Amino acid sequence: MGKPARALRAVGALVMWVCACTNPTEPGIPATADDLKSSLSKSFDALTIPGSAACSISISQHGQAVLERGRGQIAPGLPASVDSLYRIASLTKPITASAVLISEKAGRISRTDKINRFLSYPEPAPTIDELIKHIPGLPNYTDTSAYQSGRTSPTTVETLLSLIQPWDGVRRYQYSNSHAVLTGAALAQVNGLRYEEVVQRDIFGPAGMSRSSYLIPPASESFQFPSATDSSWVLFGGGVTSTAADMNRFNQALLSNLFGFGAVESFDRSAAGVTSFGMGSGVSNGDLRFTHAGALDSYSSFSVLFPADRSSVVVLCNFHSDVLPDFVMRTGGIRSIMLGGK
Repeated sequence: MGKPARALRAVGALVMWVCACTNPTEPGIPATADDLKSSLSKSFDALTIPGSAACSISISQHGQAVLERGRGQIAPGLPASVDSLYRIASLTKPITASAVLISEKAGRISRTDKINRFLSYPEPAPTIDELIKHIPGLPNYTDTSAYQSGRTSPTTVETLLSLIQPWDGVRRYQYSNSHAVLTGAALAQVNGLRYEEVVQRDIFGPAGMSRSSYLIPPASESFQFPSATDSSWVLFGGGVTSTAADMNRFNQALLSNLFGFGAVESFDRSAAGVTSFGMGSGVSNGDLRFTHAGALDSYSSFSVLFPADRSSVVVLCNFHSDVLPDFVMRTGGIRSIMLGGK
C-alpha cells in the first residue's frame, strides 16, 4: 500500500462529509413507528458487509431511538450489536472540540486564544477556533515517516508535537490531524489533567457514554487486525473506542444542549462549513445537517445529526468502507426513509 493510501486509512481522512447524492429508488412512506423501524432495518440489511466483518447502527429521531442493531460478527462467533466496540477514528474530533467548548464555558480557555498561550509555538500562531475549523492547513503529522514507522508502539504527546510544522500565517482550509494534536494538548494543559481524564469528566460521564474509552477493543470483542495503530498516536483526533449507541448519545447531547455551550445550529459555519464543535455542516432541500466521518486501520465510521427533528445516525464498521456517508444521505437512503421518502 502506498504512503498516501496508508495515511488515508490511518486517521480519518474522510473528514466532514458534504454531498448531494442521488439514487432513483424512493422508499415507501412508513405509516407507523414499526413501519419506520422495519424500513430502516431493511436498508441496513442491504448494506454490503464482507464475511467475518461487522457494522453497527444507531438511529434516533425526535430524541428517541428508532433503530439500534448490528450485523455480522464483531469477533469470531460473536454477533455484532449496537453496543459492540469499534475504533471511531476521526469521530473523536467533535468530542475534543466539544470538550474545548465546555472548558471555555467554565472560563478555562477561549476559542480566541492563540495556541502559544498554552504550548511552545512560534508566531504566527493560530487560535484554538482556527485549529478546530482546520483554517491553518498545517501539514498532517500522520504523513510523516515517524508516524508511518512507529504508530504501532506507544508514543508521547511531546513526540506528536515535535512532528507538527510551524504555521506560515496563511489562512486556508485543509483538514489535518495536526490541528487536533495542538487543540487536545492545550485542553489538557488548561485543565491540569490528562486529556483522557478531561473527556471522561466532561463528555463521557455527562452523556452516559459508559462503553467509551481510549483503549483498543480487547481480543474478546474484536477481530485482531495487523498493524493496529496505538491510541497514543491518534489520541486527540482519532483515539476513541466507542459504540454506535454511545456515539448516538453524544449526538443527542449536542442536539439537546446537554453540555450547555449552545444550540448546534447557532454556531458559525462560514469557515468552509466547519463548526466550533468540530463537525462539518451542509444543507440539502432545507435540511441542515452536521457530519463527520473517519477511518483508522480497518475501521470506518460516519455520524450525522439533524437539528430540525433532533435526529442522528451513527454507523460504525470494522472494515474499510467509503460508502457510509452515501448509505445514510443518498436519495432513498436512511435519511430519506426517516423523512418519509422526501
